[in-house]
Amino acid sequence: MDAPQITFQPAGISRRELLKGGAAIAAALGISLTEVAEAEERRREALKEARPVNCAFIGVGAQGYGTDLKRALSVPGVRMLAICDIYEPHLNRALRDVPGAQGYKDFRQVMDRKDIEAVLIATPLYEHARIAIAALEAGKHVFCEKMMAYSIEDAKRMARAAINNKRILQIGHQRKSSILYNHGWELLNKGQIAGKVTHVRAQWNRGLNSNWRRPVPPDTDDRHWNWRLYKDLSQGLMAELGTHQIHVVNWYLGAYPTAVVGMGGIDWYKDRTVFDNVEVIFEYPGGRKLNYTSLTTNQYDGFYEQFMGTKGTLIVSQQTGGQFYQEPGAQEEDWMKNAVHGVTGQRGQKGLVLDPEATKKLGQTGVKVGEKTISGNVAGKDDYMLEMEDFFNSIRTGAPVSCDWKQGLAATVAAVRANQAMWEKRRIEIPASDYEL
Repeated sequence: MDAPQITFQPAGISRRELLKGGAAIAAALGISLTEVAEAEERRREALKEARPVNCAFIGVGAQGYGTDLKRALSVPGVRMLAICDIYEPHLNRALRDVPGAQGYKDFRQVMDRKDIEAVLIATPLYEHARIAIAALEAGKHVFCEKMMAYSIEDAKRMARAAINNKRILQIGHQRKSSILYNHGWELLNKGQIAGKVTHVRAQWNRGLNSNWRRPVPPDTDDRHWNWRLYKDLSQGLMAELGTHQIHVVNWYLGAYPTAVVGMGGIDWYKDRTVFDNVEVIFEYPGGRKLNYTSLTTNQYDGFYEQFMGTKGTLIVSQQTGGQFYQEPGAQEEDWMKNAVHGVTGQRGQKGLVLDPEATKKLGQTGVKVGEKTISGNVAGKDDYMLEMEDFFNSIRTGAPVSCDWKQGLAATVAAVRANQAMWEKRRIEIPASDYEL
């Protein structure tokens, strides 16, 4: 039987009278009063989730236009009222996709609009803090692409602005919204499939075609177009790639780095002032280490995070999915005997493919995978789409922010301190105060 449609309590009717009415409905339909209350709660949540949200998007370049804007527009109820970009061809391209939106070249004009509730930011890194703080102080909720900010202090200023103005600030580390990554987190932290994690390896390797150098259009300049190559505008590989993966390690381990050493170089491309390769080791509490590598000359093995424990190794990757390889001699868990997806490792060891759908009903609202509660059907949605849904769900329902300022700040600290260690060629102790406001 379909759940009854119950209205909100009208003015002038007491709670006792409402309960009596609910009891009468329950008796008439042959259901319990609890089921009536649950139906009303579902109806309230549905109304919240359908509420329109008026938005502005600032920065519609490659990431902003090609990924974030398109995903945001796919979320039901999102109304994009304004688009802002200082580069007119990008602005006009986005406006063609959003009929009725007003175009701006100065972000401050967006902040003056009282009808805009949320601002999404995908500008170059060095502009994140300035724009995000202005939006938060103007009373807007903010989604800001990773890395959170160019400096640790700028990231803290963003956090303070969110707290002081009681507004949502979500950082674009989309793996926190991923079904696969939440499934891996749950297996590692609740199932203890790998035992005690002692080491982590992570890498993001790219080949010669992904060296960040882009041809510069005649109507702009190299610093504007290739800002990632300039040290005063960019934190390089550690920011653009590394923070995604460091964020995952922080999340999975439930801890932040306490020290870092590393080597980097401008060895292959002489057109930049940021490193074109990095090799970094982070130390975490308890003696755990993260070995991180990012190359721009060879893409072998792509990108992944690998958690090595006393009972086995868990690998998670947006590129290849997830696998688990048990250590020789480790006791086989009951669930492993019934697993249907097997895989063979490079040395012939037998492994299992991570499959969230094997144990979770992913098409049902309210199902929890790791730290993520599913809203609607997630089939066919990538991590970027899911993070956009999470952002607007937080605005509408007050749900916890998927990747909040604390996680964004911690990833920023790691990247900034790693670059410092490489430039100064020494070990950097990371003080607890780096992570505190």
